[in-house]
Amino acid sequence: MKQFHLVLFVVLGILAACSPGVLPTSYDDERYKEDLSYLRPIYTDTAETVSSEETANTSDYSTIEPEYDVTDELNTILDSIDVLRSDVHYIDGYTIQVYAGHDSEEATIARGKVYSVLPGSAPSLKFEEPNFKVKVGKYYSRLEAQKDYSLIKARFSSALIIPQRIYID
Repeated sequence: MKQFHLVLFVVLGILAACSPGVLPTSYDDERYKEDLSYLRPIYTDTAETVSSEETANTSDYSTIEPEYDVTDELNTILDSIDVLRSDVHYIDGYTIQVYAGHDSEEATIARGKVYSVLPGSAPSLKFEEPNFKVKVGKYYSRLEAQKDYSLIKARFSSALIIPQRIYID
């Protein structure tokens, strides 16, 4: 008997959920009406002249000194950071590796193709035993490298964006 009541309850619940609700057939403008015009700002003509009383209320702020100026302290901290990092001659960045393999001729051909894809670039060909690697670009972020990477990826399917130290002169 309990199962019958449970099944009946579930069936009635499903039927109630599937029944169409009452949808309005048209919208009356008189259902809700409120005048909000008193809340709107009132604009005046900008060509009107400003009265002398209004000009007298404006102040000259050029003589005011800032109370909480931290420029000197900030410059001191930045100078100390510069002294601490004076021996660092590189930053962490990214480059695009176009080719990595054993064949020097293929590496040279890949380097030439990079010139055709990115005319203003200076791809480098390096021998890191036992591979030849062709890399192009020095980028500070992966997002910056993405534009050139999308151009190169169409021509070189094995191209990768890899992290690399960028040396500062």
